[in-house]
Amino acid sequence: MQIRHRSLPFASPTLSTLITELGSECENVTALIHQLQSPHLSARQQAEILTELLAATIHLNVHCGEEFQTLIAQEMETLPDNDEQEYISP
Repeated sequence: MQIRHRSLPFASPTLSTLITELGSECENVTALIHQLQSPHLSARQQAEILTELLAATIHLNVHCGEEFQTLIAQEMETLPDNDEQEYISP
């Protein structure tokens, strides 16, 4: 069952797409970790899950590269300065 995501409030549609994809891949990694926790896995099942986990982590590593980080930084620069005040302790 796939969770439906609400649209993200970013000016960059690329950033919105990348964050949505990141969330989906993180859900995939979490599901794979839960599968690995099963006490009744055969060696073949473990190998299959670990193979999928390896592919997912490689995808996450590539996905979260410099371009993604730059898009996030650019989005942060568009936020109003007064938002910063909301996170400072009184």
